[in-house]
Amino acid sequence: MARFEDQEATRSPQGRSRKKQPFPNQTSFLSALLTIAETATQSLQTETIINDTLDKSLEILNFDVGSVRVLDREMRHTVIRIDRGFHHPPNYTPRNQHRIERLMIDTKAPHVSLDIRKDPIHKSQSMEREGVISAAHVPIMSKKRVFGSLTVGSRRRHKFSAKEIELLEAFGSQLGMALENAHLFEEVEKGKAYIENLVENAGDAVVSTDINDRVLTWNRAAEIIFGYTKAEAIGNDLNIVMPPGRSHELEEIRLKLEVAGPMRNLEARRRRKDGTIIDVALAVSPIRDNESKVIGFLHLVKDITEKNRYERRLKDLDRMKSDFVSNVSHELRTPLTAIKGSVDNMLDGILGPLTDKQTRYLSRINSNADRLGRLIGDLLDLSRIEAGKIDLRPAKVAVMAIVKEVAEALRTLAADKLISIEVLGADEHVDVWADRDKVLQILTNLIGNAVKFTPPHGRVAIAVERHDAEWVKLAVADNGPGVPPEEAVKIFDKFYQAQQTNKVNVKGTGLGLAISKALVELHGGNIWFENGADGGSVFSFTLPARQPLG
Repeated sequence: MARFEDQEATRSPQGRSRKKQPFPNQTSFLSALLTIAETATQSLQTETIINDTLDKSLEILNFDVGSVRVLDREMRHTVIRIDRGFHHPPNYTPRNQHRIERLMIDTKAPHVSLDIRKDPIHKSQSMEREGVISAAHVPIMSKKRVFGSLTVGSRRRHKFSAKEIELLEAFGSQLGMALENAHLFEEVEKGKAYIENLVENAGDAVVSTDINDRVLTWNRAAEIIFGYTKAEAIGNDLNIVMPPGRSHELEEIRLKLEVAGPMRNLEARRRRKDGTIIDVALAVSPIRDNESKVIGFLHLVKDITEKNRYERRLKDLDRMKSDFVSNVSHELRTPLTAIKGSVDNMLDGILGPLTDKQTRYLSRINSNADRLGRLIGDLLDLSRIEAGKIDLRPAKVAVMAIVKEVAEALRTLAADKLISIEVLGADEHVDVWADRDKVLQILTNLIGNAVKFTPPHGRVAIAVERHDAEWVKLAVADNGPGVPPEEAVKIFDKFYQAQQTNKVNVKGTGLGLAISKALVELHGGNIWFENGADGGSVFSFTLPARQPLG
């Protein structure tokens, strides 16, 4: 690198001595820096900043040619290049174009070529064709990051002074800060445009207001939901979307925000431009300035009018279905009771002796009448549960007595398949706070299911234990085929029965587990199942151990 020394004269290529113009004094130096600084701070147009910086550099230093090359963020390609004083536009190849920039990036220091023809770093055929002999390059840099290079050159042999290089470095620094500011501004603008695009195209209405509820932003969804265009809404009062007599709600929301902070999932009613009243779900949060002072409010609005209408319709249909099931069940129960009574009388011999064939047929009728009666009972229970008409009569109940009662009632059914039923748990004094009849129904469903799905010579076990101070856990285990993992999420659904891998044809309605789940949850407990370690299933549920407080 050449030394930086002041010189009084240079010699032209023809050998004639020429008086060099003196280097500008300190006042000119500061004036030039001030001019460049003003340009850099007053403009974010990189083209303007680069042009002015290069022109000022050539003007004050009185050099023949100059160029500015600015690299992209990957430091691979020149994205802006401005040249002055060339008779023909330079044709930089990518290889030569990068040589100086790479040096600037690596050293972050100026490079001076007293004679570019002898400088292995330079090798610029374009500058040589222009007759340039001496050149100086300084990095365009800010905060130790190089953005490119500033180059000036002379067609006469010139020994650059330290003051000249100092001034060029100052220009490069000012240009670097200006380019960095421009890049930052560009990033901010991109971020702002991205956010504005998200807001504008959001599916929900996005509305911001000042502290007095004057609308500041109003996106496309707000136009669709409320019917007001952006031009009509912005600057107007948010009261334009409030139903008559409901303006006080805005003040109430502001007060709630002060106490509880952002509000979500708030359902309210609003008015469209055409006067239609709609249901909306709101999320409202305060907008704060840098000092955390509330300066406005952000409203996110979703139109839930159709959703509410469908939900009301579904509730009406559900009620109609429950009423229908209840009415039909009652209508079926009356003739079924008469049929079963008549069959029982005939089987008891009231109408005289029966042949074996008649007995078999009547026994089959009786069995199916019982099954139909259970189905009707399940449907009635389910309809009452869904309608919220199940009344619990909880009391202190000795749960072990209920377990033994159900086990004894189902022992005959189990004996037909050579299945043993065992009751585990030595504590006879475990109490629960529950409706005795409902606990009896839950256990009957679970133990009955276990017997049905357990193969011959199997085993069903019922365990009772204190879960903790507040709950008692009951579990019914079998060694049947278990429940396939893919069907686990459906096992408590209404009318659902798991597919059995052992091909056993098990009759049932698929309502027992759904009813049991509903009854357990009415008591405040939980019900779940697990596949046993050695096969089979374990259905467990919890009941409160004591009367809840309050």
